[in-house]
Amino acid sequence: MRKWAFIYAAAAIAVIGCGGTGGSGHAAAGGGGGTVKQPGIGIKLTNSGTTPPGAIDVAYLTGQGRAAGDLIAVVKRVVFDDNYGEVTNPLAPETDCPLVGFQNNVVHLDASFTKQAPGVPSRQFTTFNLDFLRFDQETSVPGSLVPYAEPASFPKQYPAQIRVFPGRTTSLPVYIDDSMFTVDATNPAGPSIAYNESQFMISNGATTLNPIRGFLSDFVAFNLNGLPAADKAALGAQAGFAGSADRVFFSGDVYALSDGHASGSTIAALTTNPAFQVNGLLGAAGSLNGPGGTLPHAGTYSLLALNPTDIFQVMKIVASQGIWREHTTVLTGLSSSKVNVVTFPSSNDDNLQEMVAFTQDANGNVSSLYYGFVDLDALTFNLYPLANLVNGSTVDGSGNANGVSGTLGSLYTRSGGTTSSPDLVRSGVFTVTTVPTAAAVPQPPAALAQGTTGSFYVFRV
Repeated sequence: MRKWAFIYAAAAIAVIGCGGTGGSGHAAAGGGGGTVKQPGIGIKLTNSGTTPPGAIDVAYLTGQGRAAGDLIAVVKRVVFDDNYGEVTNPLAPETDCPLVGFQNNVVHLDASFTKQAPGVPSRQFTTFNLDFLRFDQETSVPGSLVPYAEPASFPKQYPAQIRVFPGRTTSLPVYIDDSMFTVDATNPAGPSIAYNESQFMISNGATTLNPIRGFLSDFVAFNLNGLPAADKAALGAQAGFAGSADRVFFSGDVYALSDGHASGSTIAALTTNPAFQVNGLLGAAGSLNGPGGTLPHAGTYSLLALNPTDIFQVMKIVASQGIWREHTTVLTGLSSSKVNVVTFPSSNDDNLQEMVAFTQDANGNVSSLYYGFVDLDALTFNLYPLANLVNGSTVDGSGNANGVSGTLGSLYTRSGGTTSSPDLVRSGVFTVTTVPTAAAVPQPPAALAQGTTGSFYVFRV
C-alpha cells in the first residue's frame, strides 16, 4: 500500500509558490457563490447562505501483510488545532482498527469557518495527534476482548500538512499496523502496549521535512457524453477501459477518468506523473459524509490495491475513498455559447492551480475540454486537450504542440476588489495569446481562439 503515497501527497504539482495571506480583513466568503467583478459562473458548495465547514476524513489504513495478529486500535476523538481554535469530534462513535487487517477506517469531522476573522480562504493544520481510546486484544473466546490503555507517552504529536477549504473534503491517510503496536508481556508493571515509533515514521514520514500530508479527495465530474465518440474511446483506451470514457474528474490535487457514472463503474486516478494510475470503483451516493452535509453528492469512489496477503493476487483492498459531484450541481451560471473557465486550488493553496476550460450544450454535456495550470503570480496559463490527460503530453500524436496559452489581467476578490494574493482570488480576466498550428490535432474550439478574452472563476467560496 505504500505505492499509494503519490495520491496522499497533496502537492501533486511539485512547484513551490506563494503561500497566501490567510485573508484577514477581507470580505466574508458567504455560501452561495457570492459576488464577482463580472457576472458569470457561481460556486455552489452549500444550500444555505453561511460559509460551510470544511471536512477532514482521517483514514486509518491498517495492515502490513504479516501473519494474523490480535490487536485492535480503537479511535474515538480526533483533535486538530490552529490559530483559529480547536477542531474535534467529541460525539464520534468508536472506530475499531484491526491492526493486521487491510482496512480503510475513516473518522470524519468538520472544521468550522465561523469562528475566525471573515474572509479566511482556508485553514492549515500543521500537526497530527496520534491518539487512541484504548487497544483491545482478542482472546480465544469469541467476542471476548482484553483492553489495554494506550502507551504512557501518548498522545503523540507529529508534523503534518493538512489544508481545509470551506465546502470541500480533505482526506488524511495515517498508516498503523501490528509492527508499530504490540503487547509487552515483560513489563514489570504488567502487560502493556509497546510503541515502535520508528516503524510508524517509516510508513508515514511524520517529520518536519516529510510531514503527514492531506489531499483534496472530493471530485468535480464533467460529463463527456457530448464529446465525439472517437475522443471518448481514445481516452478510455489510454486509461485501460474496455469502453470509452464517461466522466473526467478534477479536485485540484488529482485527476481521474471513469468508464461510467453508476455504482460499479471503473475509475482511474491520475496525477501529473503519467506513470501512475490507480484504478477503483464508483459507489452509490450517500455512503460517505460530505462537509457538514452541505450538498448531496452524485456518488462515491473507492481506489483499490491488491491485498498483499492474497497469494493469488486477486483480492483487492480499499486504499482511499471520497465523494464526487456533477459539475452542473456545484457550478451555476454556465454558458452553452461561450467557453467556461474554472480553476481548482491545490492543497498547497498557492499561486498554482488546475485550470479547466470547457464548452457544453444546454444539458451540461461537455463538447470540448482543455485542462492545464494557471500561475496567479506570473499571470500566465497553459491548457491542453483532454486527449493529453492520461499520457501527460504537450504534443499530439505527430509531435505537434497542441496547447493553448495566455495571460491573466485583473484578479478579483469575492467582494469585487482587486488583489494580488492567490488565496483571495475568486475570479479574473484571461486572454488567449497562443494557439497551436493548423496541423495540430485536435484544434481548440472557436471559443478558445487566439485573442479570446473572458472571465475565469475559482472553485472556492
